Amino acid sequence: MKRVKSISTHKEIPSKYLHMTAIKKINFRHLNKILLISLLFFGILSISAQEQNRYERIKALKTAHISNSVGLTSAEAEKFWPIYNKYEKELHLLKVVEKRELMRKLKDEGGLDALSEPESKTLKNNIFNLRKEIFTKEQEKYQALDKVLSSNKIVKLYGAEESFKHELLRIFKGKKRGRNF
Repeated sequence: MKRVKSISTHKEIPSKYLHMTAIKKINFRHLNKILLISLLFFGILSISAQEQNRYERIKALKTAHISNSVGLTSAEAEKFWPIYNKYEKELHLLKVVEKRELMRKLKDEGGLDALSEPESKTLKNNIFNLRKEIFTKEQEKYQALDKVLSSNKIVKLYGAEESFKHELLRIFKGKKRGRNF
């Protein structure tokens, strides 16, 4: 058996154990950092997937709720859902993405108390413009749907959307009390 002197202890180490000394020389700080970064990365991916899954479940619940409440025929549903989904996607971008962007800018500028009068006026105008844009998009949606549904079913649709919002709030309140969604 070949023997090699260890640099640090000046003892002879059998060559079959040399690989173990190489392992000791690896900087465990780097391994911990790599492990932590990997865990964070996979954790973020998991949370993102859960959020997407939750959004898809809510969308499916809303679809079922609207279908049951409005009473669409198969011919109406075939024309209705593409129009409805198109406008809902656009409204989602306005309601969530644009609003989130406004709030992020506000936070970056130090919050409401840090705003000057001109900055507050600009923010107020941006908020009202966003609300106008949402209202306009809602009008466009209902005008487009007016071509494929009767007025009675459009009124039922509006009621179904409102009742779904209330049902969703009730579910989330229940979730906070320990029930699952």
